[in-house]
Amino acid sequence: MVATVHFSSDWSQRQDGDIRAGEPLRIEYDPDRLPHCRSYRYGQPSWSIAAYLCFHPSGQEQSGRVAPVSEPWEVTVPNDAKKIELWFNNTDQTGCTAWDSRYGQNYWLEVASE
Repeated sequence: MVATVHFSSDWSQRQDGDIRAGEPLRIEYDPDRLPHCRSYRYGQPSWSIAAYLCFHPSGQEQSGRVAPVSEPWEVTVPNDAKKIELWFNNTDQTGCTAWDSRYGQNYWLEVASE
């Protein structure tokens, strides 16, 4: 089972499965959490929501798009990771920007020890 963290539109978070070093982590993000930046161009969405992860203690960073997408985003947790710091940014082509970062504190996930 792939460890999955769900970020729901009601601002709740849920984790299914243990996050383990060297294994995949799936991020499922409901775009209704950040509904403000939603421009369209030629009838197509010209907005996105990106997830940013920082693995601790190494400081290695990764980012990926979580909306609008048809599949949840997956990333492999580095072998030396103990904690994961996570936040989201919504932007569009008009310059609109919005953050989901627990008011600047970011979300913190524990990596299970073996």
